[in-house]
Amino acid sequence: MLVYHLYANNSIVSYSRALFLCEQEMEFQQMLLRVQESLTGDEVQDMVFLCSDLLSPKDLSTVTLGRELFSLLENRNLLSPEDPFLLLELLRIMKRNSLLRNLPFDAFTQASGMLYAQRISPYRQLLYELSESICDQDLKNIKFLLIKTLPRKKLEKDMTLLQLFWEMEKEDLLGEDNLDVLKDIIASIHPGLEKRIIQYKTENFNTVEDQVDRLSLAEGAAGISGDHSQHLEFNPVFEEGSTNLPVTEIPEIQHYKMKGDRRGVCLIINNYDFRACGLKNREGTDFDKKRLKGVFQWLGFEVVAEQDCDRMRMLQVLRDLAARDHTLADCVVCCVLSHGREDGIVGVDGNTVTFKELIETLSPRWCSSLYQKPKLFFIQACRGGKEQSAAFSQTFSEDEDMPVSDAAVPRDSIPEAADYLLAMSTVPSYVSYREKDKGTWFIQSLCHNLQLLVPRGIDLLSILTQVNSDVSKKTDKSGKKKQMPQPEFTLTKRVVFPAPKTPPPLP
Repeated sequence: MLVYHLYANNSIVSYSRALFLCEQEMEFQQMLLRVQESLTGDEVQDMVFLCSDLLSPKDLSTVTLGRELFSLLENRNLLSPEDPFLLLELLRIMKRNSLLRNLPFDAFTQASGMLYAQRISPYRQLLYELSESICDQDLKNIKFLLIKTLPRKKLEKDMTLLQLFWEMEKEDLLGEDNLDVLKDIIASIHPGLEKRIIQYKTENFNTVEDQVDRLSLAEGAAGISGDHSQHLEFNPVFEEGSTNLPVTEIPEIQHYKMKGDRRGVCLIINNYDFRACGLKNREGTDFDKKRLKGVFQWLGFEVVAEQDCDRMRMLQVLRDLAARDHTLADCVVCCVLSHGREDGIVGVDGNTVTFKELIETLSPRWCSSLYQKPKLFFIQACRGGKEQSAAFSQTFSEDEDMPVSDAAVPRDSIPEAADYLLAMSTVPSYVSYREKDKGTWFIQSLCHNLQLLVPRGIDLLSILTQVNSDVSKKTDKSGKKKQMPQPEFTLTKRVVFPAPKTPPPLP
């Protein structure tokens, strides 16, 4: 009898599981149909070009509709309800942000639990980006320059620039590591786009001599017991003749340009309500949000605030930020106020976004208009459960007058790319504190020192050093709870915000 019941129960579970998968598959196919109905014929061909490294030319040659492409991708296990990320990536590259927002991607991405992986090569993205910037007259000029290189019959066809790129690839005139012909043509037609090709080559094929100084910010490796230190590896690069400088001569450190039409966007992600996942609400976080908003508006930023984001929403707002055109901006700022765990920032659904995921979203690979511009992250979250003590470790009961922690530490390092700042509220493995009626020690000190020191022309790293000093001196009423913030950076120049002409906002 017991065997019968077990068999029956297993059958019910299997049936329910099959029913769920069937419903999910149907919902996914309906979503694909909505995408197809929203795409123009040219956009379908754009997708075909972007997927040309994933599917055979023979298969792609017959594709005219979105559903035909989606079927090919599904047959190659490149697209499914459990793995919808390729479609997300294609729509993001094509800047179909309104379509992304109106589709129920969260239902599939949350269920899959998979990381968002890049499948479209940077090379394909570069060619697509160039095609979006070339007008019809430019295309005619490009064809004219290729008239002695490609068959005239093909050039006389009414082809798009992406189709022309395909023909160049067939003739071995263009490739992932073969961009010289294209660069020379673009330079004579559209000099501004030549810089984008040079940028791509620098990012993807730079030699050791071409690399900028970088800091390896990998935190204590799991394989080294108890090692939570920061390892700094310097690869100094000297210009020709620089070794002849006198020992006493100190070269001036350059500043990032801060003279654009606008300073940039400041994104604030403020997570307060964690009831859905069983964590405590972050009382006092709205004080931080209000203070950050006032200070960064004062500094000339366009402030965008997002409240109570789960994992997928955090990633999506960052992708939306990356999809913006930052050409006229000087930099970008992202402030995240949330609970933290060892593997990253906690969303209100209890799921985490790793620090690597958080930062890589704004890399030049995804947002070319932020190339060589500072990307500044200010993270208020715990990095572990340990408490720093002035004298001895002790656990306190939560009291209205006692600061509380945001513990829920990253072992992910930030990407090895230049122009990043990751200002963390605490060192690895330890909590950071938040007062329910004032906000967090770190954010309140950061805002205070920005208001105090920016008008004096002090650079951002020096300001953060003062924040370190101020927070390290703070403690609770018992004198036993301590906190030590920690900036990590790959900045290659000094960040100096222009002094605002208006008085700073009141605390």
